[in-house]
Amino acid sequence: MTTRRADRDDRPTERTEPAEDREAPSDDAPRDEREAEPSSPLRDGAVDDDEPLSAAADEQSSREAPWWDAGGTPFSIAYWGSLALLVAGLFRNKLLPFIDYPQHLALAATLKRLIAGGVPERQLFETNLASYNSLFHVLVAAANLLVPIDLAGKLVLALYVFLVGYATLALLRATGRPRARAFLILPVVFGYSIIWGFVNFGLGVSLQIVVLSRVLDRDRILAGARRGAGLRRWLPDVLTAVLALLGAYTHLLATALAYMLMLVAIVARAQTDRAPLFERLGRALRTGIPLLPAIAWCAFVYWRQTHGSFQNFEYGIAEGNDAFAMLKVKEFFTYATGLRADGFDAKVLSIGMGLLLLGALLRDVEDAPPPALRWLVVTSGVAYLVIPHVFWATNYVFERISFLIVLTAVLWAPRAMPRFEQGLRLMFVSVGLAAAGGFFQFMGNPDVQKELGDLDWILDQMPAGRRVTGLLWDPIIRVHLPVPESKSVERANVTAQYALLHTPAYYVARKGGEVAFSFTRTMSLPVHYKKATMPPDPPPNFEWNPGDYRSDTPWAKYFDLVLMKTQWEDETDPRASVWGSHAGEVDLVAHRGKWWVFETKRVTEDPEAPAAPTLDPESEE
Repeated sequence: MTTRRADRDDRPTERTEPAEDREAPSDDAPRDEREAEPSSPLRDGAVDDDEPLSAAADEQSSREAPWWDAGGTPFSIAYWGSLALLVAGLFRNKLLPFIDYPQHLALAATLKRLIAGGVPERQLFETNLASYNSLFHVLVAAANLLVPIDLAGKLVLALYVFLVGYATLALLRATGRPRARAFLILPVVFGYSIIWGFVNFGLGVSLQIVVLSRVLDRDRILAGARRGAGLRRWLPDVLTAVLALLGAYTHLLATALAYMLMLVAIVARAQTDRAPLFERLGRALRTGIPLLPAIAWCAFVYWRQTHGSFQNFEYGIAEGNDAFAMLKVKEFFTYATGLRADGFDAKVLSIGMGLLLLGALLRDVEDAPPPALRWLVVTSGVAYLVIPHVFWATNYVFERISFLIVLTAVLWAPRAMPRFEQGLRLMFVSVGLAAAGGFFQFMGNPDVQKELGDLDWILDQMPAGRRVTGLLWDPIIRVHLPVPESKSVERANVTAQYALLHTPAYYVARKGGEVAFSFTRTMSLPVHYKKATMPPDPPPNFEWNPGDYRSDTPWAKYFDLVLMKTQWEDETDPRASVWGSHAGEVDLVAHRGKWWVFETKRVTEDPEAPAAPTLDPESEE
């Protein structure tokens, strides 16, 4: 390596003179002369397909590639095919094991019923569409006007998947980095944020990544627009402003984190540019102006909500709760993925990041990534370590930043020497294919399909438009394995998280009504209870602690249809253990596998209890 570098340094003019003035050595040239040449250069103005590209040629190729290109036709087919395989995995089950997802689906379904004129819903709920947590629900509600709610939610999730794929390529193009690295983002497309059901956050981040790519690539975009006249010259900045505003409408936290990176990128460029000071400041100001409407929108919504009739911050009491920094470092790959109990997704991601590290160790000294990229990595890493688990009355905050660390590392990591780079890129493709195939395989896991299939059947048996509470004694999907040479059975986790924790909300999504733990109690979301119709509160963190259920409490009397999941599929009736002496007053509605539905009206019957409105979505017609 030292000799090759010295050879190039001894001939500085060869890298600056026009290509047509240089003469490529013939195949008959002495071996030493051919080895002294750069390993991949653009020779005679053309790229030799048999030779790996030099760093400069590779950067130029990335910047000039079409938006869909992932490093050549075969790589592009593999990339978009992998994204399609991720989407296909969503359709292997009718329901999805993403924790908060059923709550967001229920909100969207309720919004659709309000739009369609559902009278019972209008008695209980009001809309808050002028918010910064709304786009997923609005899109799903609109789709639900045409297709069933389960399909509507998956269509919007599919939009998220392809948007992440496009945004990653846009960033690589804007920064001139190797486009095959887009495969390394696939292990976190269905990473921690989506596994926990933070669908608004995921959709918001993907939109703001597109905005970040436009911020980094503004000069090239404007150069193309200047060929036009009049309004056309302003269209790029207008489009950037619209996308940023759309991202802010989708999710506030996602916008804040992405804007943090945009600010760093703008400042880093102003600091590293060699132009005069006022020219740099003017460029930074012009780059930032299209981002201001989104900031103004967030400020307006915040002011409006703080001056509203009432507010609630469910996790405000836990503000600042966090994990130790060393634990964050140690468990980074788990925090970035977190779907599978066997850790396959985390292992695939770790291999991908290891390949980036290997490329850095074999670094091409000619590679010169934009200076801003190193600061994006530093900023994401510091934010991950400093921002706590509960922040802005929001749970699981630092865990979400792991996605940004992976993304910025993919952008910044040094490129390997040409003779190693192509092999690494083939390995990048393998990582992406493994991630997509692993997700598809997991969603077809027999234990996952049985658990979700049993729940789907149970939901179909439940009467519509009722008040439901969920008692999930075992919200993790598990497999029961017989112990060799023993009559006992061992339970092994299939999901790493409490995948079924909020599945009772699927009832509201499909059949209307109310559920005890509901996001409609949160005022910042696009649908929430009216202040006068807010039902009795269950105990704090009740969904995590079903043992806190007491049939004589106001909220238990209000929510008189109980959806329960037991720990063992042994046909043992759980009524005696939950209702004790009142077990005989509890009526069985349906049972399948570990899932049970009970009617508790006879237990909770109280002449002073408020009458339950009939929230049957079928009655809308």
